[in-house]
Amino acid sequence: MPAIDPGTPLQCFVDSFRQAACEVFSQAFGVAWSVEAGTEERTSPPEISQVSFALSVSGALQGSAILHMQNNHAAMLAQSFLGEPTDASAELNDDRKQAVEELLRQVAGVAATAMKGRFGELQLPVEITGAPTPPQFTFVLSASGPSGDKLPIEFCLAPELLASISSKSDPVLSEPVPSDDRVASEAEPSSVQEDIGRFMDVKLDLSLRFGERLLALRELLGLNSGSVVELNRQVQEPVDLLLGGKVLAKGEVVVVDGSYGIRITEVLQARCGAV
Repeated sequence: MPAIDPGTPLQCFVDSFRQAACEVFSQAFGVAWSVEAGTEERTSPPEISQVSFALSVSGALQGSAILHMQNNHAAMLAQSFLGEPTDASAELNDDRKQAVEELLRQVAGVAATAMKGRFGELQLPVEITGAPTPPQFTFVLSASGPSGDKLPIEFCLAPELLASISSKSDPVLSEPVPSDDRVASEAEPSSVQEDIGRFMDVKLDLSLRFGERLLALRELLGLNSGSVVELNRQVQEPVDLLLGGKVLAKGEVVVVDGSYGIRITEVLQARCGAV
């Protein structure tokens, strides 16, 4: 079984899903959740029923994976998502299966966005399935909320997907062979500065983000004039400055001549974290 070495495409794939699960679960449930990633297989004993979801990967990567959860763990996750009282003996009915499916769709969507800078455009649809897949690589995301109970989600990657991921070189580490045009441009720094200068007056749209919140469909339909939607950020926390949907910097909200503004406190660089 391949190891998850830091800085590799496989590490980026795994950690993107880890971070996405942490973000989606924390926002969906309104409390902080933690998610750990590991390569230890946690296949359930035969007597314990599982629910499986197919992850189809297309676009910059190609292949498939199957996500497994024990029924009791999936039911607990669904109860939290649906706002139901926690009942460890609750049945994983169709409504709860669909709730877990929606959660995993959101996780896949956030993960696809996180991996776009590394791999390119990805489509990651998720749906309930009963079809097994011969895995070549398995990793486990162990999600835990305030109760401390760990809910493992097993990702079984098919050989085609693993090969597709492994074939992607690290754009940060790779050093392309200089072309004649590049050599010429390095020999003429003044020309490069002149070319950049042509774009210095281009207008870019910046926006501020005070926070986010995931709402269930029933909550969204219940909104009306006077409704208050609580965001996932405290008033003392910095706000995000976005450029093209990406967080460029963080800062404090200020008022300048009667208009809102932002005092920059931190400039960010996007990167994939380590497992």
